Amino acid sequence: MIDDKVAFVLMKLSHLAVQRDREAYLRGLIDLCAHATDAERCTVYFVDRAKKELWSRVAARTAIEIRLPLGAGIAGQAALTGETINVPDAYADPRFDRNVDLRSGYRTLNMLVVPVTDTTGRAVIGVLQVLNKRSGPFERRDQMLLERIAESVGPVLAQIPQEQAL
Repeated sequence: MIDDKVAFVLMKLSHLAVQRDREAYLRGLIDLCAHATDAERCTVYFVDRAKKELWSRVAARTAIEIRLPLGAGIAGQAALTGETINVPDAYADPRFDRNVDLRSGYRTLNMLVVPVTDTTGRAVIGVLQVLNKRSGPFERRDQMLLERIAESVGPVLAQIPQEQAL
């Protein structure tokens, strides 16, 4: 039996699948990830292989552009390794890059970062990052939901040209 949260995620993914406006798609994706994991914020990062960096201008409640070298910070690590990273205490993790918090004025408490792969499932093309679960650290269930979302949106994100993903 499918519980309410999984049913909600599946329904929202089906609605996103027919969205043709790329900006609306990305904003819907951010809302879905935050809601599914009960997070305060979500960021969708894209991998720019030519520049060897992650970048995003699509983040909940912030208008700043974020650029990170591949491998830098927790999102950069997830993009480099292709592994999901769950950090219960961001400031206690040596991989955490405090610069985005300093620039944005936001304080990251905990985070869950999931890589998004292309249609082959081998190349990381992006990262979904959720911050500050409202009721404590992110749990295994949150990770499973975010990984399911990442798997579903990979083919769509792979089709978004870099200049349109703003």
